[in-house]
Amino acid sequence: MKKLVLAITVATTFGVSFLACKKDESYVIKVGNEKITESTLNDKLSVTSADFQKFASTPHGRKQFLDLVVQQSVVTEAARKAGIYKQAEFKKALEDFKKEQQKQFADYKDGLLMGMYLKKIREEVKASNSDIQTYYNEHKSSFENPIAYTVRHILVSDKQTAQSAYDRLKKGEKFEQVAKELSKDTTAQNGGLLGPVKKGALVPEFEAIALKLKNNELSEIVETRYGYHIILKVSEQKLPAISFDEAKDNIKRILEKDKFDNWFNKEKEAMSIEVNYDVPTSESENEQQK
Repeated sequence: MKKLVLAITVATTFGVSFLACKKDESYVIKVGNEKITESTLNDKLSVTSADFQKFASTPHGRKQFLDLVVQQSVVTEAARKAGIYKQAEFKKALEDFKKEQQKQFADYKDGLLMGMYLKKIREEVKASNSDIQTYYNEHKSSFENPIAYTVRHILVSDKQTAQSAYDRLKKGEKFEQVAKELSKDTTAQNGGLLGPVKKGALVPEFEAIALKLKNNELSEIVETRYGYHIILKVSEQKLPAISFDEAKDNIKRILEKDKFDNWFNKEKEAMSIEVNYDVPTSESENEQQK
């Protein structure tokens, strides 16, 4: 039964038509004027599951596979004779498929282009051992006396919304509730809770304010490249000292991220970029219409 199910699955994976055989290649199957070669059969078999390929390598499996190909070819030829290819529904389905294939090809091409270039960039932004050692020496106090801190924060896109959130908090509304309503950060559903975070892990503008705050103290509005934040300090704790060997992998990541960010920002500034954040996505429009 399992083999039969696999065989039926294969029958549904074949395309609408089979490729014509090559001139000098003998055929295995002939249905009317259509000749199906061993290479074509191998192509069709290659897109099936490993289990079915193993099954098709047996005499019984091979026969069942060839019978399925014949069945598919007969039905396809009969469909041609019936003029199914002339129907609007058939033409539309083919056109939709073609568009989807073109989109997938464009996405693949862009992804391949980006991936190959990023591989080159990663080589260029690699941090040397000397860079890592210098960073450790320059930040030695942070490694000898490291701290971790926990905050709640609200992140919004514009200053007007940030001011509205800040005013609500100053009037006594609970930080967690305002964060759930307004914050666009992934921490929103958890009341904006972030941490414990080791010093040096977050963007400098955010961290500089967070470290200055006392426990339960609320910050003013803080702007970073991610938007506008309001921070509430929850706690801060001292951690054991970190040796160079313990720190070097993390330092390497920090340095390489900084180098990449600098490269990216220079490239971005050199290009003409316009973004209209007010245009809703099709999903947003559908939700509004419900």
